[in-house]
Amino acid sequence: MEQTKETQLAYKIADILNDRKSIDWHIANAHKFSESFLMEKLDYVLSKPNIRNRAGYYNRLIQLHAKHLRD
Repeated sequence: MEQTKETQLAYKIADILNDRKSIDWHIANAHKFSESFLMEKLDYVLSKPNIRNRAGYYNRLIQLHAKHLRD
């Protein structure tokens, strides 16, 4: 079965963050937000050397952005 571009992006991000358990969340985000936005947030998280839970930090950044869009 061929994966969509969004699904491929979601798996790429999940693998980089070692966060396959949250793949459904990553797929949903790949459908909601642009690839450039998600990769920008991922790059930002990866640039921070002292972050213990990179997946959690990345998820928080996405959630804050989504909340900002709703407000």
